[in-house]
Amino acid sequence: MDHSFRLLSVCMLLAAISPAATASILWQGNFETGDTSQWHTGINPAGLSVTTQCAFEGKYSGKVRLTGDDAFVWNGNKFLNRSEFHHRGTAGMTYEGKDTFFAFSFYLPQKLTGHKHELGYWESDKSWQQTLRFNITGTELSFQESAAKDVLWKLPEGAVPGQWHRVAMQIHWSTDPKIGSAEVWVNGEHMGKHHFKNLPARDALMFTQIGILRTREPAIEEIFIDGALETDNLTELLERDRHQIGKTCVP
Repeated sequence: MDHSFRLLSVCMLLAAISPAATASILWQGNFETGDTSQWHTGINPAGLSVTTQCAFEGKYSGKVRLTGDDAFVWNGNKFLNRSEFHHRGTAGMTYEGKDTFFAFSFYLPQKLTGHKHELGYWESDKSWQQTLRFNITGTELSFQESAAKDVLWKLPEGAVPGQWHRVAMQIHWSTDPKIGSAEVWVNGEHMGKHHFKNLPARDALMFTQIGILRTREPAIEEIFIDGALETDNLTELLERDRHQIGKTCVP
């Protein structure tokens, strides 16, 4: 057999069995369709749009814009503003013992106010029980078990405006607080693995919502969301678009 042909055959075999080659992207929310069709129906869609103003990768990103207007009041609660993109998988994907590999990127053109903003969270479609979430307060990004009073960690500069930030997570779903876990990476930095009950029922379908949920205030605030994806493995999750972290947008 010709040496060059043997070498080519070996390279093709290695590529075929490598993690990158066998990786599977289960879902993408990168807005490259030019609309929100990759996502499910958003929460308060009046604040949601697709734009070319600032993108993490590709041409488009999703934009959330909140004001204190009545249009952003949620379910008649005059003290709450929100507008979020919504994603859920199919039944069985978040059942007891399953793993979710999920990531998204966000960009703030201006610093958010000093009040707490919920950036993203996971919630059950049966009990509407939120189990874990990310918060932004000013430039600080934090993560917590929703049922707990204190956050699990916080990054004082984790939500600095003017650059794209990347949040990646591996969630092991369980009703058992000793088994359920969430492991998070922010801009490639490992924030540790934390165990808690993150599944309200063994057959719960968990969904995520990403945008801004805040106490009602007159401030006009914007956030761009892009590069959301769900994969079947950690390697693909952490490596995909890693080079875009910290990217800036022209004012």
